[in-house]
Amino acid sequence: MPQTYIIGIDFGTTNCTMAFTAIDSANQTIDQFAIPQMTLSGIEKEETTLPSFLYFPLPEELKSHAVSISWSPDQKYCIGTFARDRGAEMPARLVWSAKSWLCQTGIDRRADLLPLGAAGEQIKVSPVQACANILKHLRQAWDNSKAETPFFEQQIFVTVPASFDPSARQLVLEAAKLAEYPEIMLLEEPLAAFYACLHKSGEDWRKDLTVGDQVLVVDIGGGTTDFSLISVEDDGGNLKLERTAVGAHLLLGGDNIDLGLAYFVKGKLEEQGHEIDDWQLQALTHACRQAKEKLLSSDAQSSHDITIMGRGSKLIGASLTASLKRDEAIKLVLDGFLPLISPEEHSMTERRAGIQQVGLNYVQDPRISCQLAKFLSQTGESDSNSMQNFILPTAVLFNGGTTKAEAFRERLMTMLNQWAKASDKPEVREIQKPDYDFAVSRGAVYYGMARQGKGIRIRNGTSRSYYIGVEDSAPAVPGVPTPLRALCVVPFGMEEGSEIALESQEFALVLGEPTTFRFFSHATAKLPDGRVPIVGDVVKRWKQDLTELHPIETALEKSAEDGKTVQVRLTSKITELGMLELWCQADDGRKWKLEFDVRK
Repeated sequence: MPQTYIIGIDFGTTNCTMAFTAIDSANQTIDQFAIPQMTLSGIEKEETTLPSFLYFPLPEELKSHAVSISWSPDQKYCIGTFARDRGAEMPARLVWSAKSWLCQTGIDRRADLLPLGAAGEQIKVSPVQACANILKHLRQAWDNSKAETPFFEQQIFVTVPASFDPSARQLVLEAAKLAEYPEIMLLEEPLAAFYACLHKSGEDWRKDLTVGDQVLVVDIGGGTTDFSLISVEDDGGNLKLERTAVGAHLLLGGDNIDLGLAYFVKGKLEEQGHEIDDWQLQALTHACRQAKEKLLSSDAQSSHDITIMGRGSKLIGASLTASLKRDEAIKLVLDGFLPLISPEEHSMTERRAGIQQVGLNYVQDPRISCQLAKFLSQTGESDSNSMQNFILPTAVLFNGGTTKAEAFRERLMTMLNQWAKASDKPEVREIQKPDYDFAVSRGAVYYGMARQGKGIRIRNGTSRSYYIGVEDSAPAVPGVPTPLRALCVVPFGMEEGSEIALESQEFALVLGEPTTFRFFSHATAKLPDGRVPIVGDVVKRWKQDLTELHPIETALEKSAEDGKTVQVRLTSKITELGMLELWCQADDGRKWKLEFDVRK
């Protein structure tokens, strides 16, 4: 069926949003999709954000169907606003930050282990399945509203953090498949936020940005912080945008701030003579999330009362309350997470204990300002400890719910401009009026439009050419190794999001047994002999001309009818996430994929 809509999904750690546009729309407007969800017991309502929380209702709640979504009354879990709010009262039955668990390589991410500490296997779910359930809710919401244009038949873009590792990205794709999605495309969240800025500005972006600008995208969501740099360059008299750097994956965001506030309120309650256990601390953390949003908003109140249930025989049916003042919250957030530092003060090198509890790999240094200083010092080619290597942006684009706090943005801009003044650089400016809550989903849609030639693409070509080793078919000779050629599969500058098929040649692919795939690269646009590599070119002097990379060792799946090898043609694809996907396709349509990270 022909696709009718482009759908962009911000699959957030704390909140999800979904935007869409009609492919054949003349004005190319982007709309936000209202997501039905349970907001209170027995009340279903449409909201533009879907909190990424999964709650396992009590047996009596299931029996009454008071928390069941209309299209699935027998569902054993609840997702969204009610799940988040009810889970604050029942944290042992709540799964949150499910997406962040996909990065936790120390666990079986397909095993039913969430919520941690929950009693009873009937209320446990794997990180992959929890993510699938959230994605499934979005699909069902669309199908329930737009049955005439089924979700499965649309063009879907799902966003992930910029530095999600390959296994985490693969698990997102797996979760989408479990949620009965069509084939999707992944896009980085900071890049999507910048695309949203381009869409909102229209042609005016050319007035706001000039050649030589370095735009820092600061994306601080509920569970992660991502930094990206996008440069503005000249392309034959036209402005060209190119992403130049992507930061490390940092499990540091609004959730850390919520926990910091929770410890602060915990201290207040303990001063009142109460003992706060781990269960109550979880409830405090969820309550402080709501308090943070109210106290750090532009129209904030002066204080907010935080109430949790009491514990112990003397407190049955009672509750505990403490007041959190706005100035207390601002001081804790700014001094603790965004202290004013010098650009040489980087985040500390992490050293961890040999034995740890099962949990997420949070960063040990919560100072976002120090994490930013470290990122900006690593974007050049010199010693990362040298200020000569430090790149100061000329403009900043904020994204993510945490950056909605005006005091938060002002502190970061103050620090950047202190650095600029000390270096005799022009003042760093803030790109105004971004959409902190919906930019990522809307930007994902605009990226889909840009791929169809209806918008501006941010170019990011590979900084190397890449080759795969192809073994010659030759008679064995004592003392002489089997000849190996290096076949170009990615030319220098190949743009991310593009693919090239090598149609003119066939190769024999070994199946069903352990084998090694050797990869090589060359760092300049031309080879030593002056040739400009193109796909299909062969380099015989690979030991002299190329650099060998880490090999891939694997055994490819084999059917009962296959022999030792099968004839295949090769297609190379550079994804928007910087992965080289080398697809080997047989004449019967079967495909095998080799994956390599070209950014490392």
